[in-house]
Amino acid sequence: MGIPDTVSISFGNADKYLRGWGYDAFISDDWRVKSGLTVDAGLRWEFAAPLTETQNRLANLDIAPDFTAAATLLAADPHGAVTAETYPNSLLRPDYRGVEPRIGVAWRPRAASPLIVHAGYGIYDNTSVYQVIATQLAEQPPFTKALSLQNNVADPLTLATAFAAAPTGTVNTFAVDPNFRVGYAQVWSASVQQDLPGSLVMTVSYLGNKGTRLMQEELPNTYPLGAMNPCPACPAGFAYLSSNGNSTREAGSIQVRRRLGNGFTATVLYTYAKAIDDASAFSGAGLAAATGASTSAVSQFSSTSSGAPSIAQNWLNLRGERSLSSFDQRNVVNFTLQYTTGEGIHGGALLEGWRGKFFKEWTVTTQLTAGSGLPETPVYLTNVVGTGVTGTIRPDLTGASITAAPAGFFLNSAAYAAPAVGEWGDAGRDSITGPAVFSLDASLGRTFRLNNRLNADWRMDATNVLNTVTFTSWNTTFGSPLFGLPNSANTMRKLLMTFRLRF
Repeated sequence: MGIPDTVSISFGNADKYLRGWGYDAFISDDWRVKSGLTVDAGLRWEFAAPLTETQNRLANLDIAPDFTAAATLLAADPHGAVTAETYPNSLLRPDYRGVEPRIGVAWRPRAASPLIVHAGYGIYDNTSVYQVIATQLAEQPPFTKALSLQNNVADPLTLATAFAAAPTGTVNTFAVDPNFRVGYAQVWSASVQQDLPGSLVMTVSYLGNKGTRLMQEELPNTYPLGAMNPCPACPAGFAYLSSNGNSTREAGSIQVRRRLGNGFTATVLYTYAKAIDDASAFSGAGLAAATGASTSAVSQFSSTSSGAPSIAQNWLNLRGERSLSSFDQRNVVNFTLQYTTGEGIHGGALLEGWRGKFFKEWTVTTQLTAGSGLPETPVYLTNVVGTGVTGTIRPDLTGASITAAPAGFFLNSAAYAAPAVGEWGDAGRDSITGPAVFSLDASLGRTFRLNNRLNADWRMDATNVLNTVTFTSWNTTFGSPLFGLPNSANTMRKLLMTFRLRF
């Protein structure tokens, strides 16, 4: 009908001059306890100050603890009108608690034995997170024009006047907890390595990590379409970032490697892993503001893409976001092989004449990767009141199996139903397994030594050698006629030939 449902815009303040300081201090000791046992222990302190802007062009929100009131907070005058607190001009309080102990152990149980045991533990901080946060704080009113409005009877939008409308209530589209703390990961590992006959080496490994104080994003004072607004006067329309998320990942792997000999080496690695989190993104790549974001910015819409924003569906139930991580891949096998002709006696090193010139110094490599699919989230298109954008929530579960798909489809749409009016959907985030992964690549190359200073390299690279059809992801938008079909296919077979002259 030519009537906009929502309008969002954000632009301005392109020339930002962000500044920050970082400090590190550490002490370590390599202690050889005895001939077969070595301990490497250390302690590191790492500090990165929250970034400032040379002209104080940063804006945050000073928010009441229960989100009942909010006021714009500027770096030029960082005194909160709501909380009456004073903040640094970075608008974030620094976190000095970056203490990171680390220890590693290498143990050979028997002298002159090929059996080796490794173990380690360490803590690692994510101090680089301040960069993306400061960028968001710099792209806020009054330094940018940003608004996010929803059409309503009292203030109808038109195509001619939508972007000229004055935003009501809170004008900021992003806010961060001023007591935001740097996230950290605890990493522990153990491995056993043993030589086998035939120049083989087997390594069995276990790797675990736990992320703490990771980033979570929510949309305060939002509610599902059809529900009664519990607080009409409360501020809304902004994404709020805190450091209350956590994650766990555990992985076991077994690797068999053939040492290089006679020009031949190969490695096969199998990994079984599981990762769970309720965090947006450890690196900050998924941060999103309520304005100018895509439809996925209103839900915990996880994607295999590291840049996809990830915001909680229900800001009052952040525990409901705990699920498989978007990078969780339960099973994966990697196989690599390399063979170079003319290496070693059995590889034809002694060939002479035209056969030697033709056969020697060719290198063939191949890499095979096969694994289970990555998690995807079922979504349902609807308006989320209080955001000013048309967004997505998750549908309801019906109890039907998602894998019992009709012919021609990969997912069963009968597994979901539209949420009841005024309620959030109960389907879990990242509850669908995406397409399986399979790829086989190979290359063939040789260096032709023309003289002492001139060499020519010829190489042929093949991607998807078998031309196997695999898919990037499923369409998980419930209600779409394309639900359960692939979004797109991965690259078909490609051949790339290069010739390089080096001198």
